[in-house]
Amino acid sequence: MKSSNHNHHGLRLWETRKEFQPIYPYDRVIKGEDEGGCGVTGFAASVPVAGRHIFQPSIQMHNRGNGKGGGIAAVGLDPETLGVSQEILDQDYLIQIAYLDSEARAQVEAQFITPVFKVEHAQSIPTMDNWRDLKGLEVCPPEVWRYFVRVKTEVLQHFIQANKLYGIPARKVEDEFVSQNCYRLNETFYASLGEKKAFVLSQGRNIMILKIVGYAEEAALYYQLLDFKAHIWIAHQRYPTRGRVWHPGGAHPFAALNVALVHNGDFANYFAVSEYLSQRHFYPQFLTDTEVAV
Repeated sequence: MKSSNHNHHGLRLWETRKEFQPIYPYDRVIKGEDEGGCGVTGFAASVPVAGRHIFQPSIQMHNRGNGKGGGIAAVGLDPETLGVSQEILDQDYLIQIAYLDSEARAQVEAQFITPVFKVEHAQSIPTMDNWRDLKGLEVCPPEVWRYFVRVKTEVLQHFIQANKLYGIPARKVEDEFVSQNCYRLNETFYASLGEKKAFVLSQGRNIMILKIVGYAEEAALYYQLLDFKAHIWIAHQRYPTRGRVWHPGGAHPFAALNVALVHNGDFANYFAVSEYLSQRHFYPQFLTDTEVAV
């Protein structure tokens, strides 16, 4: 008997990922990092709170990291600080891209931003003048650009028609398109390259992530978050013992659409979850248990 869930919106949307190819063979899913102890902190407030209030807790858990990865996420942002209206903040997708190779930006935008998105606002994120002023940093943090976007009407209609996604709410389809576009960006400029050039830091409405090879408090200082206001803050100090630790792609928080996730320790069922996801056309690009969780 035909399942009543066959036409569930979620099933129909992930079927559109069938063309995605696994980066690694099914019988060789590699776990690239061990998380060690790590440190996690965060809070939520009914009023916007400045980033200095996540800065001090990050310092207090400094010893939970080893300087190989630190990051901060914020939700419920201040539109004035970002230079947009409240409507744009609420309705548009805020996509933040880390450029490990600053010369890659023109190519990334030409391939994954301007052809498919109506860009309401774009800007580079302000930073300290000289990263070497932070004595603990051994690697220059990436240049980060933020883009407030909506999928172009004609692009979204083509996606719906090509995949026969009729009857699914337009916002759900747009969510899926944005998620897949970010995946393809990572696949092209990060996962498939020996020398990483760019990756998506965060994607979603009213949410952002910034992370570096360093400590969480250094991320707050370098990207000038002390006076930046948000309703929710989380921070993570990473303690990797092996794996890819020379660039911020392996640091927390990890992003999915409208989600930022941090955790402490290892997931025992990483391989089982990776196999489950691969059956649904989701493939890890950063090779950490946090990524498959998010």
